[in-house]
Amino acid sequence: MSNTSRSRRAVLLSSGTIAITALAGCTGGSKEKKNEDSGKNGGDGSQKEIRLGAKKVGWMGRAPDSIKDKKNPTLSLKPGQKYKLTWKNLDGFEHELLLLDKNGEELEKSDEGEEKGKTVTMTFTASEKMTKYKCEYHPKTMRGQIKLTNSK
Repeated sequence: MSNTSRSRRAVLLSSGTIAITALAGCTGGSKEKKNEDSGKNGGDGSQKEIRLGAKKVGWMGRAPDSIKDKKNPTLSLKPGQKYKLTWKNLDGFEHELLLLDKNGEELEKSDEGEEKGKTVTMTFTASEKMTKYKCEYHPKTMRGQIKLTNSK
C-alpha cells in the first residue's frame, strides 16, 4: 500500500506540474503575441504607439522616429485615432503624464511611476480638445505641445 500511495502521489504531482507548465506556456505565448501586435500601426483601427522617457528635466522622445531623442517633443495626434502611450522612468523620480486641453484641464492621465526603469502605459483616443501634455510633479520642465493632424 505504501508503494501505491507513493505512486498515486507522484502521478498527482506530475499532473499538477504539467498543468501549471502548460498554463504558463499559454499565458506567455499570448503576451508575446500581444506585444508583437501592439507595434503595428496600420490603418485598420489599431492603436498607434508613442514612447517617451521620463526625466525630471523633460520628457524624452523614444518613438516614433519623428520624436526620437527630442526633449519634450511635440506629439502629432489625429482626432479619433487610438493611441498607446508608454513612458519609462529614467531617473527614479515620481512622474505621471497628463493630457490637457487649452485651459490646462486634465483630459487623460497615466498611472504614476517612481521606480527607475518602470514602464507605464496608457491608452486613449485623441480628441480635438487635446493641446498639451505635462508631468503632474514636474510641470515646469516636463511639458510639451500636442499638434492635431488629419494625415495618417
